[in-house]
Amino acid sequence: MNLEFHHRNYSVHSRVDQALAQSIVDSVLDNSVERKQVFRDDSRTLSARISIDSMDDDLLLKIPRNRNRRRWERVLTFFRGSDVSRSLNHLDRMRDLGFAVPEPVLACEYRQAGMVVDSFLVYRYVEARKATGADAGLIISGLTRLERLGYVRTDAQLANFLIRGNEPVFIDFRLKSAGLLAPLAGARQLSRLIRSCPSAADFLPLETRNSFWLAMARFIEEFQLSLKRFKRVLRRGSGLA
Repeated sequence: MNLEFHHRNYSVHSRVDQALAQSIVDSVLDNSVERKQVFRDDSRTLSARISIDSMDDDLLLKIPRNRNRRRWERVLTFFRGSDVSRSLNHLDRMRDLGFAVPEPVLACEYRQAGMVVDSFLVYRYVEARKATGADAGLIISGLTRLERLGYVRTDAQLANFLIRGNEPVFIDFRLKSAGLLAPLAGARQLSRLIRSCPSAADFLPLETRNSFWLAMARFIEEFQLSLKRFKRVLRRGSGLA
């Protein structure tokens, strides 16, 4: 099911029937959800396991607060969908490709002057355990299969995977085309995983571990991190931090 409609001045992209979707949106906007477990609640993001009266299953609510208020992000939404609507589509695509991801429920966005200024994403809560270093082999297999299909995921760190049975569940990701430099794109997601879990390198074939592409990916990663650190120092020095 793929529905789009307006409710309480919000645009709703739903994967459940309209009555249920409206009930979920009402619960979120009226702050009448039960927060059963809060994973993050700061100026950047709200991520919480919730329940509502109209559903038996628990849900995961994500509000990208930082993205909602960034001026340049708002301007971009004038030309494209919101971050949450794109996340919903990425979940759909990953499911179509046969990967384990949370079941999407809806994305909701509010626009002013054509730009998204408020939004949230809801999907079904996944009963699974957190991935550990011992699961790196399963995760690498999933990332490799994704690359063979012409895609990579962003932010492939260990914390962004769950394990259900013997398969990795992809969470908190953006799906991207591997593009013309597919070997480098694939190596960059492996590099991010290894940075978050050094023991993951032990699960790589020797030829991959010693490859030019992985070395290049690690160099780019280090350069970007150094640049971010330098910018933070500059902001602190100018009193902007």
